[in-house]
Amino acid sequence: MATYTITRVRTERPYGAAHEHITHVELNNNPAVIISRSTVIADLKRPYGDRYITNAGGVRANVIVVTCPHCTFRDYITTEPDWTTTNNLLSLPRC
Repeated sequence: MATYTITRVRTERPYGAAHEHITHVELNNNPAVIISRSTVIADLKRPYGDRYITNAGGVRANVIVVTCPHCTFRDYITTEPDWTTTNNLLSLPRC
């Protein structure tokens, strides 16, 4: 099991939705390492799978799998809630 830092995200707007969903993430500031949301989710669901964090603004946050709070989309990735929004996945730069 390894821990990777998500540094950028790629998003799409689902049909009929007013919000974005993450489709891919870039790891460790390396544009050559872009993986799909489904890969992140599969890793997080496995007990010994890889783990993912953000570290924006010097504040670390763990990435978790939840149901989208805005629609019926399942297996949405987000960060654990904390006192800042700078480390939220949707606050990261786009790739």
